[in-house]
Amino acid sequence: MTKSIEEMWKQGFVNESQLTAPKVNDLYNRKSENLVDKLQRMFAINIKAIIIGALIMLVVFSLIGAPLLGLYICLLLTPLVLMARKELAKSHRISKGQSSFEYLTNFDNWLKGSIKSYAFYYKFFYPLFFIGMATQGMVSKAGGKVISVLMEKMPTDILIFGQPYYLIIATALMTAVIAYFAEALYKFDLNSVYGRQFKKLDELIEDMKTLRS
Repeated sequence: MTKSIEEMWKQGFVNESQLTAPKVNDLYNRKSENLVDKLQRMFAINIKAIIIGALIMLVVFSLIGAPLLGLYICLLLTPLVLMARKELAKSHRISKGQSSFEYLTNFDNWLKGSIKSYAFYYKFFYPLFFIGMATQGMVSKAGGKVISVLMEKMPTDILIFGQPYYLIIATALMTAVIAYFAEALYKFDLNSVYGRQFKKLDELIEDMKTLRS
């Protein structure tokens, strides 16, 4: 009796050493490697995009008279680039000599650990980024005009760092809000770029689990 495709998949993955369904196993291996390769290429492109973006911001902010802000953002992004390069290198060290299921599972574990590390970093990155932008806004000419208008509408003798106290309090509260939602912001940004591929990875692993059960 001819075996069904599902039986062939299942038999092949339960005991790959016997390769009772070599073509199906090979197809699954290629499907797994293609997905991982695509994610690794996307990660590598993202690293290059961050480096190029940081350099562009440095040039642009320098041209508009805010070189310190450009340099500050570059310094904030430097640890992110170093972390990303290190994490990407880790992913390439995952052995491909295992079964497709074990390879994908190990890759998924690495991915979850990597995302956790990035989420921790972004809890500092987003608030610090906002503080840099807010500070630049306060010391800029345009910001100075806005603050002058505020002082006319809401005069006060209480100044903190040369700024009206309510402006500093508002900045501090906004920084706290951004810090609180930093992880959610990071995951929203992450899923907007990689969400589709992550979903494919989860589906592939679930398929393998079903076939092995």
